[in-house]
Amino acid sequence: MAKIKGKFITMACFLLESKPEVKEEAKQRIKEMTGKEWNQLEPEGWFDVSVLEAVFKSVEKHHGSIMGWAWIKTMGKRVYPTIDETVGLPKDLKTPLDWLRWEGNSFLDDHQGDDVVPRKFLVTDPGHVVVEAVSPGYNCAFIDGVYEGILDICKIKNYKVVQTRCLRKGDPVCEYDITWKE
Repeated sequence: MAKIKGKFITMACFLLESKPEVKEEAKQRIKEMTGKEWNQLEPEGWFDVSVLEAVFKSVEKHHGSIMGWAWIKTMGKRVYPTIDETVGLPKDLKTPLDWLRWEGNSFLDDHQGDDVVPRKFLVTDPGHVVVEAVSPGYNCAFIDGVYEGILDICKIKNYKVVQTRCLRKGDPVCEYDITWKE
């Protein structure tokens, strides 16, 4: 099974501050699964992705799938600000295309295990990227948010991230069509 760094589990729980009933359930699941409190997970330590998925399941349970997925997507948008706060972001990334390509490497740095599949870029044109990006055992709405968060970091106002294929809908991979205008 795939593993993910603890900082993303902690971040997901932290973002539930305005949803105390969800956060309480998520905290209990994290404690059951890891033996640690959510805020005591080592940021760079490795945890089974099922711990992050348990947080997402708590969100979906309390908010339903549509609203729950919107919350999970918002959590994904916080990934790169979290990385910036913990280990920092590269200073040489200038364009959205640079950032999106780099995300593929960053994903591999923050995940490990046989279920972790490298990103496969099908289109890498300025203003347009199509990428196969499989989430190894957790809700793919999170990755949707990651891509939107990257474009937000780049100060792009006019963008669109569309998931064109999805494992949860029976497709062989998750695929994202990302477009933007600078």
